[in-house]
Amino acid sequence: MKTISSRQTAVIAGILLFANKILVLPSLLYEHAKADSVFILAILLLAEFALLLIFFRLKRAYPKSSFYQIISQKMGVFAAKIIYFLIILYIFYKILLVYNISYVYFRVQVYLDASFYIFLLVFLLVCNSCVMRGLRPLARCAEFFFFFIIACVVFCLLLSIANFNKFPIFFDTAYSDFFLGGFKYLFCFGDVLLLFLLMHKIELDKKGERQVVRYLLVVSALIVILYIMFFSIFNHTSFVHKNALSDIITFSYRFTDLGRLDMVAIVTVMFLSLFQISIALYVFCECFTQIFPPLGKVYGLITFDLLFVGLTLISTLDYLQLTQLGTLVMPYFAIVLQYLLPLVCLFFTLGGRHEKNRN
Repeated sequence: MKTISSRQTAVIAGILLFANKILVLPSLLYEHAKADSVFILAILLLAEFALLLIFFRLKRAYPKSSFYQIISQKMGVFAAKIIYFLIILYIFYKILLVYNISYVYFRVQVYLDASFYIFLLVFLLVCNSCVMRGLRPLARCAEFFFFFIIACVVFCLLLSIANFNKFPIFFDTAYSDFFLGGFKYLFCFGDVLLLFLLMHKIELDKKGERQVVRYLLVVSALIVILYIMFFSIFNHTSFVHKNALSDIITFSYRFTDLGRLDMVAIVTVMFLSLFQISIALYVFCECFTQIFPPLGKVYGLITFDLLFVGLTLISTLDYLQLTQLGTLVMPYFAIVLQYLLPLVCLFFTLGGRHEKNRN
């Protein structure tokens, strides 16, 4: 079986950590918790690291087994299929959300008259091609562009320093609003869950674990700094600005002779969106083949494409309506799949005989 290295695992985890956090989420969180949204972000990022530690422990205990095999052995095949079906629905929603946010962003920032159908066609061609090539080529491609993406994010943050106003006002939110904001947007976090679903295709030792942690620490620090800069620059109007990474450098390039430096943010979002969707789509197909063993990855892609195109063309939901709809249901998916399921798996590694002991 073709596996990916520790560094490629770290790159995939880092890219997934950026998902749904650098464009719309800061303004959405500000509506509930104002600048205290930084603390919501910090708490949920710490939860990501807790999930990562559970993943490391599970991987050590079952180095050769897939997540599906572990759940099937411990909870039964029927329970495993139900869980994977819920995961498929959850991943499908996340892909739909990232796609809609990206579409609106690129249409406004790049080409207002761009055809919706052209964007949909290009998206499907690129992401389907990445999935068909397999996980290792996808991981190599992500590894090649990862440091370029990090450099672009750092460049945007450095450029935004010229717009820095003052530190946001913290501790200005009621506890009820604070926890409500964190709960409603839980589904924008927890992407480390995808590593569990790829664990049988990952080669990981203790040195590799430390590398994954280092990569995620860098990405987490960049995201926190982005939020602080965003709330500092826009303060009480933060809820209006829906493209955080681009908006923090708006004044820098418009009132200087530096040209359209927002292209740096646009290119960054483009690569992140394509990689995030491609990785999630690959995991979607992996889950599909586990639920329907006779069917291969091709059938998973066809199923996804038909559902995605059908829902996208029939539905009139934009990304804001999709987000509002998600806040009603997806937080419960997040609690069960992102947090309760890994905690249950943690108990599988305590005591008894597992794969590592048998080997």
